[in-house]
Amino acid sequence: MDETGKREMLSEVALGNLAPDTVVTNGTVFNVFTGEFISKQAIWIKDGMIAYVGSDADPPRGEKTSIIHADGMVLLPGLIEGHTHLNRTGIEEFTRYVIPTGVTTVVMETIEVGMVCGKRGIEYFARGLEGQPIRFYYTVPPSCGLIPSMEIKAPTCEESLSLLSDPKCLGLGEVFWGNILAKGEKGERVRELASLTLSLGKRVEGHTAGASDKKLQAYTCLGASSCHEPITEDEVMERLRLGYWVMLREGSIRQELEGTRGVFNRKIDFRRMVLVTDGVDPERFIKEGYLDAAVRNALKLGVPPHIAYQMVTINVAEHFRLDHLVGSLSPGKVADLVMIPKSDEFSPQLVMCDGKVIFRDGKALVEPKITAFPEDLSDTVHMGDLHFLPPRNRGRARVIDLVTRLVTREKIIDLEDREEVRDVIMILAAERTGRNKSFMGLLKGLGLQRGAYGSTMTWDTVDTIVVGCDLQSMKTVIERLKEIRGGGVYAIGKEIVAEISTPLCGSMSLKPMRVVYEEMARLEVALRENGIVWEKPVLTIDTLTTPAIPHLRISHEGYVRLKDREILPLEV
Repeated sequence: MDETGKREMLSEVALGNLAPDTVVTNGTVFNVFTGEFISKQAIWIKDGMIAYVGSDADPPRGEKTSIIHADGMVLLPGLIEGHTHLNRTGIEEFTRYVIPTGVTTVVMETIEVGMVCGKRGIEYFARGLEGQPIRFYYTVPPSCGLIPSMEIKAPTCEESLSLLSDPKCLGLGEVFWGNILAKGEKGERVRELASLTLSLGKRVEGHTAGASDKKLQAYTCLGASSCHEPITEDEVMERLRLGYWVMLREGSIRQELEGTRGVFNRKIDFRRMVLVTDGVDPERFIKEGYLDAAVRNALKLGVPPHIAYQMVTINVAEHFRLDHLVGSLSPGKVADLVMIPKSDEFSPQLVMCDGKVIFRDGKALVEPKITAFPEDLSDTVHMGDLHFLPPRNRGRARVIDLVTRLVTREKIIDLEDREEVRDVIMILAAERTGRNKSFMGLLKGLGLQRGAYGSTMTWDTVDTIVVGCDLQSMKTVIERLKEIRGGGVYAIGKEIVAEISTPLCGSMSLKPMRVVYEEMARLEVALRENGIVWEKPVLTIDTLTTPAIPHLRISHEGYVRLKDREILPLEV
């Protein structure tokens, strides 16, 4: 049936001339447009679409019409996750754990695949998102690294055009402001990508951390319309006033609701406020949940229920121009809904996607589709026989100094000063696409006392990072990472202490979520027991390669100072 025929059929159902497939009775419907919770309402559903929402009238019923009694419970549109990443797990397990949360639509970033496997990797990833029991969309990554040699797999504008033309692709993934404003070919490529995206009527997702005043306005001129980086009330307001959809993060990387909660006391329009996770790791998935946990936190902090629910339904839909399909319980829209006990108690009792009940009374009624990837996407760790020497132990040297678990600074130390070299260890960045380029630097403030840890799960790069107290441990880690085709490995001498294997693009595991969680837990316990002081030490190390966090990062060519992208040597 074509689109016209389907809508004519829904019209006949609404008129009472045709029986619906499903009727939900006696519900309290949340109207996203007015913010009302309206009691004693019915929803009539036909062919996966909503035909009628209104007073609990008695519809015509066919032999196959099913009745769902809401018994006064609250009916919400299916939740929409507007910005997320797979976090060390595969598509199937991610889907399995999302189903009970009430999320029926997910917008997925694909930088982890695009950075390492380029256009082909993104295409296969997008195929894996198809046919799942929940609805997936995705964005094309700009694939921006610290330096041009990290972007060797980045899709060209021509390649990106074919991806952006996919109806399931909603636009260009998060663009770091420093990259799009950069001079030379690096900035030109990203600006061209943004213009191409806008010409297709799709969104450019923003990343404005650290941008202020004129830089923020210049960045906005280039087309970004959302940002998930504001961490203070003032930053939220600044971006709202510029017309951004402001995405508050409440996931594994950061939790921003507490620090920005004051904005909800203001007398402003909240329809451009969105709540997202930016990714949830296996530990948080299992212990707390996903976007459902973020909603519960919002309610606990005093965000009015109608605002909290708009932030995960209609606001997201309008940003991505999907509100003609999802984001509301209204006639002509897809029948995605969540049933919860009360407006201030987000505990899904029933979840429906495309008119099909996928979760009810604590039990998932569907299974994720099995995804398959070609062998070469699990063969991306190509480091030859690396020959590296320890840094010299005399003179002055440049080190990465950890200020917080994520933020760093450039520091110059005297290698012969015992106090200055305290807590300084080696850090190696080794390119893993077969070019065998590497750089040995120094890291201060991590706290590691013994052995070495290495990871291919690093952000926005094709580099493997190894931090270590001795060369033997570092060599053991590198060889083991090659054997398991990627992941994280902690070794002391020649002994492997703990590890996680993530062979898909070197960053995603194909094991069950609980197994991934247990492997990560053992790894992080081992790192903390051997001196690392930071919470989530694996995250601290994985982010040392990203241009998203200031101030000094590392690459296979040397340190990189973010403010000017200058490549800096160890020696001073």
